[in-house]
Amino acid sequence: MSMPKSGRTRRWRGYLLLLHPGPSAVCTTVTTLAGWSAWRQARSQRPGPGPWRSGLAWGSAAMALAQASTGVLNDAFDAPWDRLYQTYKPIPSGLVPRGHAWAIGLATGGLALLCAARAGSSALRVMAIGLASGWSYSLGLSRSPLSFVPFAAGLATVPVLGPAAVRARLPQQGQVTMLAAGLGLGLHLANGEPDIERDRMAGRRSLPVLLGASGSRLGSELLLVAGAIAVVVGTPPEGRRWAMAAATVTAGLLLGDRGRRAGLRSAGSHPFVVPALAGGSLAAGWLLGQSRAIGGHTSGEIGHL
Repeated sequence: MSMPKSGRTRRWRGYLLLLHPGPSAVCTTVTTLAGWSAWRQARSQRPGPGPWRSGLAWGSAAMALAQASTGVLNDAFDAPWDRLYQTYKPIPSGLVPRGHAWAIGLATGGLALLCAARAGSSALRVMAIGLASGWSYSLGLSRSPLSFVPFAAGLATVPVLGPAAVRARLPQQGQVTMLAAGLGLGLHLANGEPDIERDRMAGRRSLPVLLGASGSRLGSELLLVAGAIAVVVGTPPEGRRWAMAAATVTAGLLLGDRGRRAGLRSAGSHPFVVPALAGGSLAAGWLLGQSRAIGGHTSGEIGHL
């Protein structure tokens, strides 16, 4: 007997949700913007830095696949606990077989490495670090007090992959990496905060569980605010309007999210989308602002990590 159309729609929606399209889209956008910004600034210092569109396309595809792989494997690994505490997710709800999730997670991870390899050896090295960080988080470290380490390390590679893919280097790449790692820590706290009680019942001891709901929420907000200040202060005057716009968006998102009552959230909803958008806007503001102030910067070929 064939599955009713409504059943097929629910199943396909389950597979889509399994890929975590929101965070994947934000990270991929930042990777693309970073690569474009690095190439643009390199061109201002060294005309004709070489082809970039194909490299950036492969690098962006690699980031999208790696983010999907990390999310899918996290759901596959956590499925036994989710059947007890988070039954709305695609696997415990029966929409996606766990075996399919394992296959999708491993396949997308392999494809991410292949795409990165097409963008060059530097991009492949960055992707390997990012994917290893994501997998270590998804396959066990998310339960430990060190849960923030792979999360922050993985986020730090997001704005580095694009420049590596176009064989250029952001003039302030070290600062960008530190900013991304700090935002990654804030996003980790925001990601774990809604699930603290369920994680505690499941015996997990991640950093959000140790800090508690109020501590995680406050820590996440403080790190995002600090990131907004760093973006505004660190952007040259020529591009500061982009940084100010990003900081304004971040402030609006955080204030709006704080104004929402937790009791209004339905089962299965997740407030992580708000800090993820805030972090993405800050990264975009930084990159766009820097690309508008290219006169005094230097750039060069990427050598090694």
